[in-house]
Amino acid sequence: MNLKQTLAACLICLVHSAYAQYTFEGLLTSKMEKSPVDFGCVCLLKDGTVIQSYTTEKDGKFCFSQLADGSYHIHITTFGYEDVQDSIVLSANCTRNYELVEKAIKLDEVLVEGDRSEVVKRTANGQVFFLSKDAKKMRNPFEALQEIPLLISDPNTSSVKLHNGTSPLILIDGFRVNSGIAPLDPSEIESVEVINVTSARYLQEGIRSIINVTLKRKPKPYLWVQAATRHEVPIRKGMGVGYFEVGNAKYSLYGRLSYNYTHHDDTESTIERSSSTYHQTYSSVSRNNGYDWLGDLTFKAKLNPKDYLAVHAYFKTTSGKMSESGNGTYDNGRAINYVLGQSSRDKSGIFTSTLYFKHNFQKKEDLEIRMAYNYNENTNDAFRSDSYGTDLYETNVLFQNQRNSGNLNIDYDKVFDNGSSLSIGNRTNFRYDKIHPTNIHVPLFKHHQLSEYLYGSYSGQIKKIYYMASLGVEGIWLKAGDTDNNYFRPKASASVTWSPNDNNSVQLGYSFSNTTPSVGNLNPYNTSTDSLLISKGNPFLTPQMDHNWNLSYSFNVGKLYLTPSINYQYVNDLIEAYGYTENGIYTSTYENSGHYSNLSAGVYGNYNFKKGNIYGGGGWAAGYFEGQSAKHIFYVSGGFSFRANKLFSFYGDIDYCPKDFSAISQSRYYHPSSANVQVNYNITPNFYVALCLQHFTGEYREKTTVNNGEYHSVSDVRYKDKNLRPWILLRYTIRKNPKNKIKLGNILDSTEKGISIK
Repeated sequence: MNLKQTLAACLICLVHSAYAQYTFEGLLTSKMEKSPVDFGCVCLLKDGTVIQSYTTEKDGKFCFSQLADGSYHIHITTFGYEDVQDSIVLSANCTRNYELVEKAIKLDEVLVEGDRSEVVKRTANGQVFFLSKDAKKMRNPFEALQEIPLLISDPNTSSVKLHNGTSPLILIDGFRVNSGIAPLDPSEIESVEVINVTSARYLQEGIRSIINVTLKRKPKPYLWVQAATRHEVPIRKGMGVGYFEVGNAKYSLYGRLSYNYTHHDDTESTIERSSSTYHQTYSSVSRNNGYDWLGDLTFKAKLNPKDYLAVHAYFKTTSGKMSESGNGTYDNGRAINYVLGQSSRDKSGIFTSTLYFKHNFQKKEDLEIRMAYNYNENTNDAFRSDSYGTDLYETNVLFQNQRNSGNLNIDYDKVFDNGSSLSIGNRTNFRYDKIHPTNIHVPLFKHHQLSEYLYGSYSGQIKKIYYMASLGVEGIWLKAGDTDNNYFRPKASASVTWSPNDNNSVQLGYSFSNTTPSVGNLNPYNTSTDSLLISKGNPFLTPQMDHNWNLSYSFNVGKLYLTPSINYQYVNDLIEAYGYTENGIYTSTYENSGHYSNLSAGVYGNYNFKKGNIYGGGGWAAGYFEGQSAKHIFYVSGGFSFRANKLFSFYGDIDYCPKDFSAISQSRYYHPSSANVQVNYNITPNFYVALCLQHFTGEYREKTTVNNGEYHSVSDVRYKDKNLRPWILLRYTIRKNPKNKIKLGNILDSTEKGISIK
């Protein structure tokens, strides 16, 4: 070989060496369970600098490509496992697998293996929980969420509420959703955050609690279809529903269609009422029949890595009929027979369209814009006859109502490098209502409302103290008939959470908000057909102002979670029902009646075991209306879930509050409002049948007493549909490539519940 050939050969070798590209891949497995480990972070470093990083999915595999030859350092970190350090020298493609050792955690001298579901992460205004591996393997997301301590999740009604009975706003990855939990595969749930102190961003909408479900990334095409039907036996209430969602990482379409019906929903009542001029007693039986249709479509698109777009359309139609008959006595100095007969029909339709856009400027900085328009019609037709001996009084009320409303929401959020976050935004809302009693000659009642709301919120952390503070101001321009009410109202919230360690935290929260009266509160026209009762609103009402303070402590160890709490509420300008008697006729209306305060204390606990969980709690509350002595109540609730094997699951719940009260009335409840036991039989992994026995403690009964001046009434109502009655449910689900769902989620919901004079 001559000199030129030797130099050429050396040059080729140098060029090949300079541009050599190799692959390093491998597998993470659990040493104890011998199974792949997901969500493991593998970092590749060269000369102390991170060159590439990779997060494993369900298969536990990682892969790095386009690597030059040389020495590399490997650092593997995975929640619940010991860190791994390793080194490699690349001169060719390399494969290396790692067995991860479960991390041991010492708690009060007891050694347990690390389990992410036993970890509770505290934040400024809530807590973050994680599902266990067993829960992630379930087919039904509502069944998996039963493991989250602060939630009560019912897989058969596909509903989630907080332990105090309130229904929170549901978010998926921080986005608003419409039935967004149902399509989820539990394996794709990364965490569940329960927020019990909301920022000013949500106070304007009256939202006091939020559940935010965070998902893992999903990159491929997928299909989800579900159908279910549930019916009481004998037939009383039932439903049928179908869902679908199809798409890929860039586009998806979600749809739903449901039908609900009520057949012969009966109640039996005994009414006694009196004033200075009469005393009346009668018994009656009423029957309700009705149905509703609901449907919606949501198109979602990930236009590029930084832009999301969604379009949503929603409709709901309802129709209900009621009939009632009764008889008794009427005494105005002379006792005579009294006969009652009445019927009513209520129909409504709602249509909503929404456009949503989100832009990510950079990591943890984004802008959201949400526009919506709603149209709603409602017709209420009621007829009643009251026969007093030979005297007959007939009354017909016919209302035709319309609503046009819309909103524009703009929100900017940024998370800083130190972990603190800033949110600012605005809400522009308009509402135009028409209430028209067409069978009487009165002017059309028009209700116009325009509001502009601006807010800002900041949260952060100082060592082991988390804090959040937010402030908003709302301008409202309202015209109710001929009455103008224009005002500015502030809204604010703040919270401080001290978490000295992973098992304890103390949270102090405060919120100040105001609630504008509804159109039903403002409507000046009588909506009652009762010859002895007038029911109407008050167009001069102003917003009520609500202050809330909450102090809570949470403790978790292993599978046990406990949280006692104390809450104090103070309301100014309370919108409260009141009444007066004139010419023997009682008028029921509303007023801003001074102030009201409420003090409550309670405790709630949850314990998860391998095949289920048990939860329960209770408390006491005292209400103080202006000029009245304290009114006390207590309440208890509890439940359980138990998965016996792959075929059978059992559930139960009970919720009991013996009484409630207002400034002029008190209601007593003789049986729990909820008392159910149910069993699920999984015919296949995708198809199950459920049988539930409702109200096993007995028929639900409510007795309400009203005392207001010379007017006194007692109504004793027995709800025949809320008695010992079973229902049966069939649900079938198809999931194909659930990992590949677009991350945006079903981000939209209807912004309008609909106009109603009731």
